[in-house]
Amino acid sequence: MKIRKSLKLATMASLAILTLAACSDTTISSPGQPTTPVSPPPPPPPPPPASATIDLVPTAGCPTGTSETTLDAIAADGFSDVLVCALGSGSGSTIVTTDINIPANTTIAIRGPVFIGSDTANGGTAAILTVGEGVRFFGASASGTATATDDYMVVSRGSRIEAVGTASNPIRFTSRAKLNDEETGSSITEASTTAQWGGLVLNGFAPINACSSATATGGTAECEKSGEGSSGLFGGDQANDNSGTLQYVSVEYAGSRLTTEDELNGIAFQGVGAGTTVDHIQVHNNLDDAVEWFGGTVGVKYFVATGTGDDSIDWTDGWSGKLQFAVVRSTNPSSEDPRGIEADNLNNANAAEPFSNPSISNVTLVGTTGNQQGVLLRRGTKGRLVNTIVTGFESGLDVDDTQTFTNYNDGDLVIESLFLDNPTNFTNDTDGVPTFPASANIRTGNNTLTDEFFPGQQELNVPVSTVLSGDSFFDTTDYIGAFAPTETVTSNWASFAQPGTLFPETEANCPSGTTQNGTLDSKKLCVISGANAITSDLHLTNGDQLIYELSGAVFIGVDQGADPANPVAGSAATDLTIDAGVTVVAEGNDDYLVITRGSKILSNGTASRPVVFTSKDKIAGTGTFDQDTKGLWGGVILNGRAPINACADAGATGGSVDCEKSGEGSSGFFGGASSDDDSGQIFYTRVEYAGVRLTNDDELNGIAFQGVGSNTEVEYVQVYNNLDDCFEWFGGTVSAKHMLATGCGDDQFDWTDGWQGSLQYGIAYGGVSSATGGISEDPRGLEGDNLNNDNAATPVSTPRISNITIIAGGDVNADTGAVLRRGMMGTVANAIVLGWPDAGIDVDDTQTITNFDNGDLQIQSWFLSGNGDDLENDGEDPTFTAANNLVTGNPITTSGFTFRSGRPGVVPGANENAVPVFDVTGIGELEPTTYIGAVEDANDTWFLGWSIDQEGNLTSAN
Repeated sequence: MKIRKSLKLATMASLAILTLAACSDTTISSPGQPTTPVSPPPPPPPPPPASATIDLVPTAGCPTGTSETTLDAIAADGFSDVLVCALGSGSGSTIVTTDINIPANTTIAIRGPVFIGSDTANGGTAAILTVGEGVRFFGASASGTATATDDYMVVSRGSRIEAVGTASNPIRFTSRAKLNDEETGSSITEASTTAQWGGLVLNGFAPINACSSATATGGTAECEKSGEGSSGLFGGDQANDNSGTLQYVSVEYAGSRLTTEDELNGIAFQGVGAGTTVDHIQVHNNLDDAVEWFGGTVGVKYFVATGTGDDSIDWTDGWSGKLQFAVVRSTNPSSEDPRGIEADNLNNANAAEPFSNPSISNVTLVGTTGNQQGVLLRRGTKGRLVNTIVTGFESGLDVDDTQTFTNYNDGDLVIESLFLDNPTNFTNDTDGVPTFPASANIRTGNNTLTDEFFPGQQELNVPVSTVLSGDSFFDTTDYIGAFAPTETVTSNWASFAQPGTLFPETEANCPSGTTQNGTLDSKKLCVISGANAITSDLHLTNGDQLIYELSGAVFIGVDQGADPANPVAGSAATDLTIDAGVTVVAEGNDDYLVITRGSKILSNGTASRPVVFTSKDKIAGTGTFDQDTKGLWGGVILNGRAPINACADAGATGGSVDCEKSGEGSSGFFGGASSDDDSGQIFYTRVEYAGVRLTNDDELNGIAFQGVGSNTEVEYVQVYNNLDDCFEWFGGTVSAKHMLATGCGDDQFDWTDGWQGSLQYGIAYGGVSSATGGISEDPRGLEGDNLNNDNAATPVSTPRISNITIIAGGDVNADTGAVLRRGMMGTVANAIVLGWPDAGIDVDDTQTITNFDNGDLQIQSWFLSGNGDDLENDGEDPTFTAANNLVTGNPITTSGFTFRSGRPGVVPGANENAVPVFDVTGIGELEPTTYIGAVEDANDTWFLGWSIDQEGNLTSAN
């Protein structure tokens, strides 16, 4: 910025001083007269301050086609004078009829409606506006006034704008208020965040279906329409028409509501053709829609919409273009019906041709309070909407109008591979909800987005639609949503967006519900106190700058009781959300986490950024950490309302709402009658060095699932070096996949109390030695019970288990690979059991044997090798036959990754692969496979990259 002083004021002040000095010469007196003292004159008043002008005129002068002008200061708006190069006169419309080249990093004021060229369909003159990187346009008038909305730019039919910015130096269309902020260091922009100027309009000759002439046919040269804001005619029959290039361009603080039906959008593509190049554009804080397509065929890639007053993505009039990689952050909308996407063919003529028929993929729509539908498809639109994430809107998806449903049922409107997390995911109004086949992969649930936008496990679980794979416009992705899972806040394609508009720009602080207490590992340490239950939702985010500590027994929520329809008075349901890359530490036996009934944990790690619960000393680099370091803090406990069979009340019936039990470690009650209860989700999460043995019968596990229901999702979880069991299921119906239990002091996987879930793809790798005090005398790979002292209690433990690898870690006290006992039922199939000193498998107790003989307990397709005895022979065991496909006596041929030095690898070899695979089709949630064990082959590395090995070091998937 350059500041020019007013020479005129300075000169006038100097002249005044000289005049006063000449009139006050006291050295001259009349001869012979007595000298009379004369008082000195008062000092002259200071001159008025010179006015400061923001000088934005380049040293080389204004570009040809623009004019140097001064915009007067506006005290009411806090605006300084601006000396700048301008397009437009400010009095009526200006039509540019010659090519103009705006050099890089120049600032240009837009005064009044500025038309680049005049409509060549009516004998006008074409012009090209070429814009270099870093150019800044701004509306010249005062914000919040009628004249401010008259400042806008229109590219007429037949003309072009060639605006090519860069990621680090984008081209910006902004407001005078924002310019004033940037040049003076003030902050007045957000006082009036929208409608500070008009917007950007492109008119083209591409087909539309909204013809001004009632006799014209849609899609022909005669079908044209007058654009909003008196922006001229658009439409025609040239699908490949070229209106120029917009690359790395931002449009900010615009929008004009001239009437309720005549509004200016941030960018309006009016009949714009596919020959136009548009990518990396942002519209921020527009009063009306961020972008609206009025017919045409133009495609857009890499689009950001933030702070939109109405709809962020809008189309009508027969748009048949394409859109890929679009992210919407809709905060504080101002219209009566704001939406993420509002899609029309044509109002009052839903079957008008050419139909709106766009192809859209990889969109992430994030809304907040005040928004209506995330996606509204209506008024006869066709198209393909795939690979999209919608969260935070009042409703996720709404399909309206008969013609739209006809298009959907005929396959002309395709909706595939969506993930929805909204209070209402499907609007069920008079038009109803489409019937989605399973192949559409429309999923709902709690989102796992990191930093609000980057996909986590829930989103990555949605199969990617390939319906657009034959279209060269679209990049092939293996994820849904706008961003790849490898992108982060500091490294993503949207980095060109204006700072602070999509991602927060400020330094991270400890979130509400935590208290900062110094630093740890060069990060702010945010303490979560267990002094009182956490009764407001708590979001642990920004693992790059923050680390979190459990202080005491931290209860999330206040137990709502066994019956969700009748929550206990004074209870509280609370969500604990943990973003990918977050670390939570603890340092004592009294430090542990409890999720109470009715509350949820949403641990949203990813393969590249797992959530980690660990010892504070490990992060601080203090203490000794080796293969036997265990029991440094409590653990993680989930309490749910799913059925159990161990009732605290002797008169209660197992599986009923009256059958509940007090959890270990004074962790509160669990159990109920809600088999589909939801305690949240745990994805890509590690729990390390935990476990507390309060008494011989009261121990904390790495993760305890206590009466947890089937709507809880658990996948890619490791417990490492827990003092007691790694995982234990106490009743409930929750299922889990891709689980690692390594180095725990007692059992790696344990269940009791009527667990009826499933476990698939699990690796159990035992501890190394018993050098650390308190390790169990009989650690096992699997220990499966129904209920001690009441083996026939119902509901019976009936887990479905497949694809398990159970390897002894070298502990001389290690017992048996799998002990199945105390009346359990279920299926345990496709297992590899290696190197256990006592036995590979042991089936105990009369009721368990009866269940096996009756077919209620299936033990199928096991490979057992290197164990003391592969099959335990203690007088209680069942008789296995060839039909069970239990292979014993063959040498171990597993190879590949080993969690402990000198122990077998987890990749099956020839002998393991020779075991016939048991078909688990139709058995609960189990997936049929062509192999036994947890790992298919050397290319199956699901367990690597996010887990740790025997030394506590991160494994590598490479």
